[in-house]
Amino acid sequence: MNGKDSRTMRKLMASIALTATLIAISGCGSTVDGYAMPGEIDVRLLEVGKYPTRPLSEYSVFSHSFKSGRTLASMRLADSLVLGQEVDPKLTFGSFQSIDSDTPTVMSKAVLPALKPNRMLYGFATGNSDMKEFSAMSLSPGDESLADIMRQRKPTYFGLTVMQFSDAAAAERAAAEIERLDFDVAADLNVRVSLDKYPSAHSHWRPGIASMVSTLSHGSYVLNVQAGVPEPEAKGLTNLIQKVIDAQLQRLEKLTPLSPVEVVQMTSDPDQVLERTLNPQKLGIPDTTNFGSYGLQGFLQTRRDLSIMQDSYKKAGADRFGRSWDSYLIRTRDSDAAQTLLDEMFIGDTYKPTHAPDKLPSAKCAENNDAQGDIKRFSCVVQYRRYVAHVQSHQLPDVHQRAAAQYAILANSQ
Repeated sequence: MNGKDSRTMRKLMASIALTATLIAISGCGSTVDGYAMPGEIDVRLLEVGKYPTRPLSEYSVFSHSFKSGRTLASMRLADSLVLGQEVDPKLTFGSFQSIDSDTPTVMSKAVLPALKPNRMLYGFATGNSDMKEFSAMSLSPGDESLADIMRQRKPTYFGLTVMQFSDAAAAERAAAEIERLDFDVAADLNVRVSLDKYPSAHSHWRPGIASMVSTLSHGSYVLNVQAGVPEPEAKGLTNLIQKVIDAQLQRLEKLTPLSPVEVVQMTSDPDQVLERTLNPQKLGIPDTTNFGSYGLQGFLQTRRDLSIMQDSYKKAGADRFGRSWDSYLIRTRDSDAAQTLLDEMFIGDTYKPTHAPDKLPSAKCAENNDAQGDIKRFSCVVQYRRYVAHVQSHQLPDVHQRAAAQYAILANSQ
């Protein structure tokens, strides 16, 4: 082989080697799904059953609409609503409801005519009591027999509904009309009340009944507060209502109202926590209960017992939470904080430890001794870097698959 042929052969071999390298690189690029970083498990080996292992954006695209925007604005408002413990340390049992339609069920039918004509945009209702078996939301508007039964338990509680209207004038009209319509339901029994600290508030009660309601406007917002104490005593009721208003107005001062256009433009997952949360339903439509992103304050609004884990969340620097169909995800300060938070989960008499998935050493699982309502029999938590995720099911094999799928989603979201 002469020199020219030799040089030609060397170039050909180099070209073949380069091509082979590019093919190998391309091949590796096509199979990175679940690729394990040093010290991490290979998620391709996990038993995930039917559950998705890819981030939400790969199978669901959010579409802006006024309906979805109202729900998202309601969640945003939840992050600025007062919690019971800020009013009275013993008010640790919560309940909530979003207001993303013109006919919210949390409001009495009698007052609904005051909402749409005054261009109510959205709202959020929260309730807190000192009794686990009592929910402020159980005082169904217009159901006096149920309300009487619930009051016989002699709770201390408040129910707070905050709604944003199109402007301050509309809010002021709505507050006055809500009071008028509510008062007229039993005008012969109700008595008007004046709050010393808030003379512009519209308030009334029914002597002999241990509850009172007050409605006032504040800029574009309307606050509707119902409070109850063990005995029908006006001073105790007015004091509690004023404490609720005091605490809530401080928070509303920091919340800029939204225009209708801004409501439509609301983003569903600005911090990408829902992107990383197990979504068995594969649904990306905002839903206050089942699918939403919250800050710590808003997430606590959705928890029944405010005394559980609240201090642990704060210590871990937990600042964003994703709720997604029986799963929720917590973003903490860093991986060390996430590990500490995971270690503090499932502590107490409510839980009985049970075994975790064999191939998922980061998981921790427990059986819930108080499974009822939306609390399933089995729960597992997994940690990946700065995130901690919680999944649940009535079946142990199923909760193991959910935990594995959730871990895979976290790994595949990097």
